[in-house]
Amino acid sequence: MPAPSPDSYRCAERGAAVITALLTVALVAGLASALVADYGAGLENLAGRRDQAQARWLARGAVDWGRNVLADDRRRTRVDHLGEPWAIRVPPMTVDEGEVSGELKDLSGLFNLNNLAPAGEASEAHAEAFVRLAGAVGIDAVEADEIARRITDWIDSDELSSLTGGDEAGEFRALGALQSPPDGPLAHLDEVDAIAGIRPEALARLRPFLVALPAPSQINANTAGAEVLHAIVPGLPLDAARVLVAERERAWFKDLPDINARLPQGSGPVVADQTAVVSDYILATGRARYGLSVVRMEVLLHRHQNWPDIVWQRIL
Repeated sequence: MPAPSPDSYRCAERGAAVITALLTVALVAGLASALVADYGAGLENLAGRRDQAQARWLARGAVDWGRNVLADDRRRTRVDHLGEPWAIRVPPMTVDEGEVSGELKDLSGLFNLNNLAPAGEASEAHAEAFVRLAGAVGIDAVEADEIARRITDWIDSDELSSLTGGDEAGEFRALGALQSPPDGPLAHLDEVDAIAGIRPEALARLRPFLVALPAPSQINANTAGAEVLHAIVPGLPLDAARVLVAERERAWFKDLPDINARLPQGSGPVVADQTAVVSDYILATGRARYGLSVVRMEVLLHRHQNWPDIVWQRIL
C-alpha cells in the first residue's frame, strides 16, 4: 500500500489538535464539577474516596468529550471512516493531580452476534455470513455452523434446539451450562463465554471480529476488516477482501453503489440490510488517574440521533 500523502499527515495532525482542544475543555469542566461535588461532602474528605471520585469525574469527562466529537461529526457528514478525527486516540494528558485519556472505538465494523436472531427469530442469512467469517479464521464449516446454531439457540425466543429439535435448556445443561438460555439478546460479548458447546479455541479466534449490540445492526464497510467483508459480501474471496481494505485507505466508500462498483467481478452486490457506510455504535473509553486512584470507564454509545445516547456503562 502506498505511503500516506503529506496532505493526509497534515489532516491527521489538524484532527488530533482539534480533538486535544476539545478534550481539554471537557476535562477542565469535568474537574471543576468534581471539585464542586466534593466540596463539603462528609466521607468524601477521606483522601482515597476523594481521589476515586475525582478519577471517575475525569473519566466521565473524557467520555463526554467523545460524545461531543461524535455529535459534531454526525452534523457534518453521514459517512464514517477511520481517517476521521474521532478515530484518533488521545494520549494521556496531565490534569491537576492526575492524568486522563480517552478513545473512541468503532463497533459497527464487527459482526453483531445478536443479528443471528433479530427480534428472537433465527436469521439464515446472518448465520451463513457467520460461517464465512469463521472460515476466514480457520474454522471448518461444520463446526462454524454448530457454533452459529448454539448462539442462535441461546438468544432466540423459542425453546427448541436447532441442532436436535429437543429442549434447548436441557441440551445446554447436558453440555455443562451453568445457566439456562436467556432467550434474548446478549448484552455484552463476554456473555458468549456462558454458552456451552462452543470450543474455547474457536471462540478465541473469532472474538476479535465479534460484538454484541442491543439491536439488529449493519456493518460499516469503511471500518470492517477483510474477514468481516469476506463474510458479508456474497462471493468475495478473502484475498480480494484484503485488497479492497488496502485500496479503501486511499479512498473511503461513499455509499453502497460505490462499494458495488469497486468489488471484483463475480462478487456482490452487497446486501443493503447488512451493509452501510456509517457507524451507529461506538465504544467510548475514558481512563483517569487522580492521586492514588485509577479508573477506566467504558460506555456504549448509540448514534441514532445527533447526540449519542448511552446504552450502558461500566467501570473496570
